[in-house]
Amino acid sequence: MPVSRKINCGKGLWLVLLLAWSGAVGAEFSITDINAKLTEGALVINGALELDLSDKAEEALSKGIPLEIKIHVHLQKHRNIIWNKRVGGWVLRQKIRYHALSGQYLVSGHETDPDQVESFTALQEALKSMGAVNELTLPVPDALAAQGKYLVRMRANLDIETLPAPLRPVAYTSPSWHLNSGWTTWKITP
Repeated sequence: MPVSRKINCGKGLWLVLLLAWSGAVGAEFSITDINAKLTEGALVINGALELDLSDKAEEALSKGIPLEIKIHVHLQKHRNIIWNKRVGGWVLRQKIRYHALSGQYLVSGHETDPDQVESFTALQEALKSMGAVNELTLPVPDALAAQGKYLVRMRANLDIETLPAPLRPVAYTSPSWHLNSGWTTWKITP
């Protein structure tokens, strides 16, 4: 008489997915230092972002797939009683691609001139240039009160939506594509 056994693969499957998701991908984005100040009609930011690509993202880049980095900037008025009020928001985009014929990494979307393209021979040089925030000037509403405390929040992430359509499902389900610095907040110096 044949004996049948019911195999419970639910727990094993969850364990495999958990291990795959929590595995170290060895890459991350981080915002290391920001100095922001409000001037006449503008928010001026200096600082640095560390952009470290995962092996999968580097491989895709080396095969000609461009990667787009989004940098989100929020200006908030600090309030003690309730949550902070957002008074301004910007999204900056930078794109990096590899030109196989010349062996150059091309970076476009520089904060001062979005149409400017810079070329680099090494990936680390290109990523360092993308992460440099030098005298970034963003217009602010004229109605900002001179007194009061303001905060700047920033986040950098790899934009999965700009990847080619066949690569997006893989990118959404793989932690090696979820490159995000998370939100970081700094007080604005007077």
